Amino acid sequence: MKKILTVCLLSLLVFSSCRTTQGMRIQVQKPATINVSRDIRSLALLNHSIPGKMGLLEGSLTLETPKQDKELSSECIRGIDELLRTSQRFQIKRCDSTMLASKSSSTDFGTTMSWEQIDSICKRYETNAVLVLEFFDTDFSIINPAATAVNAVQNVLNGSPQVEVTGKATARAGFRLYDPATRTIVYEDRYAQSQAWIQRSTNPVEAIARLIKRNEALISVSYFTGESFAHDLVPLYFWEQRMMYVGKGGMKIGSRQALTRDWEGALKTWLNEYESNTKSKIRARAAYNVALAYEVLNDLDHAKAWIQKSYVEGGKREALDYSNILEKRIREQGRLEGQL
Repeated sequence: MKKILTVCLLSLLVFSSCRTTQGMRIQVQKPATINVSRDIRSLALLNHSIPGKMGLLEGSLTLETPKQDKELSSECIRGIDELLRTSQRFQIKRCDSTMLASKSSSTDFGTTMSWEQIDSICKRYETNAVLVLEFFDTDFSIINPAATAVNAVQNVLNGSPQVEVTGKATARAGFRLYDPATRTIVYEDRYAQSQAWIQRSTNPVEAIARLIKRNEALISVSYFTGESFAHDLVPLYFWEQRMMYVGKGGMKIGSRQALTRDWEGALKTWLNEYESNTKSKIRARAAYNVALAYEVLNDLDHAKAWIQKSYVEGGKREALDYSNILEKRIREQGRLEGQL
């Protein structure tokens, strides 16, 4: 037994000493999915989605709205508001009044607001654009109730009275972004999100009853819809996976510098390793790591040049794949600079 354990430990040490690569997570800034001119630096958020009673004037300000409609659409606005405030892209002002929708249906766009209205809102809140929630609708349903009943019976027969009931909360919204400076609607589209909700009980009737109390689910999906939409409006940082060569000598020292976030130091170490080494395999690995350092330091053009050197000298698939990633990032950088 001791002999087997010794062999396993020796194998592990040999494997560890032979390891040539290590995974790395780096932060990458991505451009916003919805392209908004950088001239637009501040937004007023307006809830224009509350269904009104027949006969009320279009767009009239009101406080007498259906409680749930107002609550849920306000949660959507809150989701937008709180996410956008975490970014430096926009200054945000939330309108303190809601407006009745210009269409009685809560699932479609009505007529656009007048530019006089938009100008008035921008002047009042000192913003240069208005983001409007034009319609908002939510729905909640039990997923496959027939199968739930069958499963409940089967569980009882198997001696397990536990019942699981799943529901789905969905929100559908319509947004317009008005730019009064150019008298254009920068963005107009529908947006939808959904979330699954699960309740468990030993009593199927009780589980369904719990699920039917759906207000919490609808509030959550309403906020989530606004938050998700706001993600598409601003450039955000995301964690992405990369690979780094380790090895011996300068490669190992550079990798240690990188792990302690001394990327400038790592860059110098790997550049020296590339220049001083005569082996094409080591030079290719050093060039790969130099490209990684330049990417982290946000110098994508140099990163692209060095990954090309790595592929030419080593011919590794990893270098070619990384080259494609950097090309995509360079294309995105043009969009990103136009938004910041």
